[in-house]
Amino acid sequence: MFRRHIPMVCLIGSIALLVTLPTVAQQGSVDREAYAREQVQFLTLELDQWTKDFPHQFYAALMTPPRDASKLSDSVKAGAEDLGSSVKDLYALSSTKDVTTNAKFKEQMEKTIAAAKQVNQAMGTQRFPDPLQSDWEQIRTNLNSLARIYKVEALAILEPPGGGGGGRGGRGGNAAPTAVAKAVAPGAGVTGYVVDQSCALKGKGMWTNAQCIERCIRDGDTVVVVTEEGKVFRVGNPDKIGSESYGQKVTLLGKVDADVIVVSGLQ
Repeated sequence: MFRRHIPMVCLIGSIALLVTLPTVAQQGSVDREAYAREQVQFLTLELDQWTKDFPHQFYAALMTPPRDASKLSDSVKAGAEDLGSSVKDLYALSSTKDVTTNAKFKEQMEKTIAAAKQVNQAMGTQRFPDPLQSDWEQIRTNLNSLARIYKVEALAILEPPGGGGGGRGGRGGNAAPTAVAKAVAPGAGVTGYVVDQSCALKGKGMWTNAQCIERCIRDGDTVVVVTEEGKVFRVGNPDKIGSESYGQKVTLLGKVDADVIVVSGLQ
């Protein structure tokens, strides 16, 4: 009697599984879409905040030596104001539910990148104050992240005259050797915050955001350690670092070669 019911039970179970699988698959798809939308909205929100004062600061710096406004074209000089306006329009469109596929948002994204190219040219041909250069690197990083999502041409990484940009990532001109010397004491490894590559370039406010860091690393971003001075070291064996260290300030012991550390221990 019991054996006769086994085929029926298996049939019912198979039907239930077939009904459930599309629902699970659909849920996974919805989750990925929600994550992509949240990422776009977060990047756009940051851009809106960072570009509020940027045009004013840009033009104020442009009017003081050693900058020379006469060497810039009218379109380049107008770039900062155009960028501020474009980002406002971009942020206004970011609340749409289909933002990742929205044609108007992508069109506005292209306009924003076009304005940003003018600013990028100015920042790459004249030496602006380090704080402003640092702000621009943050803005450029977010714009390039959005450009990758929407398959729009990204901004070139242009180094300003006179050595690096003085911003995040240890490109601070004459300050860079000092930063490296402090970060890499012989036999001491590297002391800094365990983050992902993207967050490392977004400033100290993101270095302790463990939730964002874990999500970015889970999605394939590179594990790095960034020092207080902004020098970024790639971790050659990221499997040595657990998620409990994300966003934490630690000392990584190990062999340092240029900007890569192979971790042998953690303090």
